[in-house]
Amino acid sequence: MERLSKKILLITLLVSIFMLVACDKVKFDTFKGSEENGQDITSEQETDQDLNEENNNSVEEEEATTVDPEQSDETITKTPSEIKPKANIELLIYTLNPDNGEIETVTAMISESDEITPNLIVDEVVESMADKSIVIGIENITTEADTITISFYSDQPPLTNVGAGIEIAILDAIAQSLIDNLPDYNKVIYQVEGKAYKSGHIELDVDEAYFLR
Repeated sequence: MERLSKKILLITLLVSIFMLVACDKVKFDTFKGSEENGQDITSEQETDQDLNEENNNSVEEEEATTVDPEQSDETITKTPSEIKPKANIELLIYTLNPDNGEIETVTAMISESDEITPNLIVDEVVESMADKSIVIGIENITTEADTITISFYSDQPPLTNVGAGIEIAILDAIAQSLIDNLPDYNKVIYQVEGKAYKSGHIELDVDEAYFLR
């Protein structure tokens, strides 16, 4: 009887140990399966997140490269146009003909925006004379009422280094160019450094008109 009781107790103990081992194995497999499922879910979430980020980047790139029609038109409107050169006009002046020593008309090209003044006209005549190797010495030019007064330097043409014919041609060319282009002026006075005009060929009083309209 006592031996039977020991066998039953031994069998019961073995069964209990077997059941405990089986339960641990079931729990371990379950935990391992749950961990693998969790990793799979995390991998899928990361993959979805990467796809979403790529889609967002693609949308942003499309928006950056898309041209707004209104903005494009505005850009075209703001594009600077070609700079056109200023128009020129013809100014008839008188200069010296070196072949015969007389005056002749020439055309000077000036900007359309330039104001035609006594200074501008005299500058054009002086430049034209310089092309004939005659450098005229202008001290200053003044105006009062209908009178233009031109003062020359005493050591330059028309006062020096020219003959009587060339001197008269220079004075005539300047005076005729002024009167023909400036209807508001009727008198031209010549002086030498603010004093009366006196050369080896011509003598004038300080306020004496050389040319009258």
